Amino acid sequence: MSWLSRFRNALRPEPLESELDDEFQEHLEQRAKRLEAKGLSPEEARRQAALRFGNSTLIRERSRDIRLWFGLETGLQDLRYGWRALRRNPVFAITAILSLSLAIGANTAIYSVVDAAILRKLPVPDPDRLIYLATTPVQQPGSEPRDENVSFSYPLLSRFREAAGDSARLVVAGYPGRGEVHESAPGAPLEKVTRAYVSGEFFQVFAVTPALGRLFTAAEDKVPGGHPVMVLSYDYWQRRFHGDPGVLGRTLVHEKVLHTIIGVAREGFFGNEPSRFVDVWMPAMMYQKQAFTNEGWQWMRIAGRLNPGATREQLAARLQPVLSQFNTNRLKQFATAPAVLVKQILAMKIFVQSGARGVSSFRTTFARPLWIVLCVAAAILLIACANVASLLLARASARAAEMAMRISLGAARLRLVRQLLTESLMLAGLAGIAGWLIARLAAPAVVAMLATSGDPYRFVLALDSRVLLFCAVTSAVATLLFGMLPAWQASGTQPMQVLRGVASHGGRLRLGRLFVSIQVAFAFCLVMAGACFLFSLRNLRAVDAGFDPHQLALFSISNELGDKDPRRLGLLLQVRDRVAALPGVQAAAVAPWAVLEGSTWTDQIFLPGKPPSEREEIFYPVSSGYFQTMRTRMLAGRDFMPRETQEDPVIATVVNMAFVRQYFQSEDPAAAIDKPFQRSSQPRMVNHRIVGVVNDSHYYSLRRAPAPMVYMPLNGDRYFSLHVRSGLDLPSLSRLVEREAAAVGSGSRLREISTLETLIGNTLLRERLLAVIGGTFALLGLVLAAIGLFGLLNYSVARRTREIGIRSALGAQRGEIVMLVGKDLAGMVGGGLLTGLLASLGLITLVRSLLFGIRTVDPLVIGSATAIFALVALLAGAFPAGRAAAVDPVVALRSE
Repeated sequence: MSWLSRFRNALRPEPLESELDDEFQEHLEQRAKRLEAKGLSPEEARRQAALRFGNSTLIRERSRDIRLWFGLETGLQDLRYGWRALRRNPVFAITAILSLSLAIGANTAIYSVVDAAILRKLPVPDPDRLIYLATTPVQQPGSEPRDENVSFSYPLLSRFREAAGDSARLVVAGYPGRGEVHESAPGAPLEKVTRAYVSGEFFQVFAVTPALGRLFTAAEDKVPGGHPVMVLSYDYWQRRFHGDPGVLGRTLVHEKVLHTIIGVAREGFFGNEPSRFVDVWMPAMMYQKQAFTNEGWQWMRIAGRLNPGATREQLAARLQPVLSQFNTNRLKQFATAPAVLVKQILAMKIFVQSGARGVSSFRTTFARPLWIVLCVAAAILLIACANVASLLLARASARAAEMAMRISLGAARLRLVRQLLTESLMLAGLAGIAGWLIARLAAPAVVAMLATSGDPYRFVLALDSRVLLFCAVTSAVATLLFGMLPAWQASGTQPMQVLRGVASHGGRLRLGRLFVSIQVAFAFCLVMAGACFLFSLRNLRAVDAGFDPHQLALFSISNELGDKDPRRLGLLLQVRDRVAALPGVQAAAVAPWAVLEGSTWTDQIFLPGKPPSEREEIFYPVSSGYFQTMRTRMLAGRDFMPRETQEDPVIATVVNMAFVRQYFQSEDPAAAIDKPFQRSSQPRMVNHRIVGVVNDSHYYSLRRAPAPMVYMPLNGDRYFSLHVRSGLDLPSLSRLVEREAAAVGSGSRLREISTLETLIGNTLLRERLLAVIGGTFALLGLVLAAIGLFGLLNYSVARRTREIGIRSALGAQRGEIVMLVGKDLAGMVGGGLLTGLLASLGLITLVRSLLFGIRTVDPLVIGSATAIFALVALLAGAFPAGRAAAVDPVVALRSE
């Protein structure tokens, strides 16, 4: 009989049963007729036929086994029985499924983000041949450490292309950034897009085909500023133009240049940075013209594809001499460069990295925190499994008579284990489905926590086959973790002891205590982790930034004056003055960018009679009134005068106290007043004189100590950041600023709106992710551990009712009974708490780099976590203790 027929019979056994009945009946009738022909009576013939036929039940079972898939049939029987068993005890089923679904959903959600951001390869043909170039980073003293540098200049790319020869094709892969486009019609609204500048062969290297029109070619790599064309992403084409094929030939204005749309990239391709989806690509030649001759302007990434037969190691060997020679020649132009930087530049190594997963700043920042969060989610799964295992043990006691009856009727132990594991698998399967649904909601919420309004992260979070497989494997592992031991324990029931009412439950209690101890240990680790991340975030928010971020709005404003137009400085100061005069505005100032944005200008310091500085310091141009607007205290000297500019022979300069300590070895701010110094601005030296000293403020990050800073008068620029301190609400203030910017003319307009508090929040995204998710998982772990403690204590009290009744009859007071349960609770919690504490201290050592102001053995963290856990444990034990204290000895003894 074919396997298909056996499979069909297993699914629908009724026709098989009817067929077997008919065959058996026909066989007996034929044999009876033959016996009647030999002279036997009909009754005797039927009796003899049945006797000669043998054990009809055994033959019937053997016939059924031949005609159906036996394993499938018994599996279906187990499923049907398991479903009925779960329906008979809905409270247990709902509790177990809810616990597991939260754990599985958390793991699946975090994994889907990890998969999209870190593990998944780019959706292009043969992604393993893709590469990107990186070098060892040049670390400024006191700067944030980096793993690699991926920024290069265009002149260096040209040399790399020559050296690579036929081993690889190298292309510009510009950083995806926010830009503005609008249609050419007068008054057309501005639209924010993510744009990237790329080489003409970019799409060929990534093997991307057009969905419409054509893509860039090498012809777009000829003339700087001479290729005003644009390629749209498929997503942007659908979102902005509703998939209109007539988009070809239409124009969009970007940076005052009219670009013609020539094509649409195929669906599913968003660029080579997984976390930032490009809306429009433009030829690299449309970037600023100076970038193609300036060897120090590192504005792009270099991507490529290895040709057949070439390896990454071979390509790196070809490019290393080029990089070394390039850096040596560059250093000849900077004879006074700091020795610490010169040493790093001369020792710089190039790496040809795999580009299969793209290159991502998001991955650099958030990869480690996401892996930590995934490990925390795994701990939640272990707690949930231990929790459900405890529930199964308690349920096994209630089913002891059923197991004893099955064993008495001949059921094998492995058969019972299979039945119980099937029930566990059903729980895990239902929890997996619920967890899948939870993950669909939770994964976008995790990404939303990492997004900023000005530069959002985007991922393809489709819960595909990879994530589905992860969810299924997680459910299967959970089944084994929480189902095997309880199933094996329940299948070992001794029938005679159970049926005589003398069965021992000590084994189940010991195993239950083991599971509870596991829950306590893991839950305490989660509480410690959550406390560390929460206190770390609190410590960062408590840092004195050196300025007051409250009620400080930031407005990015641009104008259309030419690069060398002398009216630029006066224009932006006019905007500042008009805004400062508005009712409700306390102060206003202008800077080219805001602190904590990541933009920087560094230069070397030359003090009279001293060797050049060993590091480059931050130079920050600001307008007069900046320190008043920021509420940065002036410690000595004065602010800038309105007439002072960067064009003065000696530039008036304000420094911070870190600068005074570094270069004048003094804690007295007056020690720096009227002191001259120079900075290197090739090919000449620029003279500065210190006129004021302000208190330290953070520029890059709140994590690091304030660095020496040099403030100097503002220069004119096309883009600038207007800082406004006002008690007005942001929408109202924005309308007023937009009106004043438009009133000064020259195309001045408001581009972006933010607040300094938002910028500070953006620098704490990683810490906020760990604090929120760590705190949430700690709370979930506490709830699960409390359920486990409550369930086992309640079960223990129920099993010790007779003992408690005897103790009460002999004079034990209610307080003594409560203490008896409390001792039981302390025994369950103590070992797990100690194990969890030791494990937590080891884990804190591993994540120290992600914490701020937290010691490995931090009394505040340990004390807080212990107090919270002790409170939860007491709440979990309160009801069982009250139940034990309320036991009536007469009723308890009579029930025995």
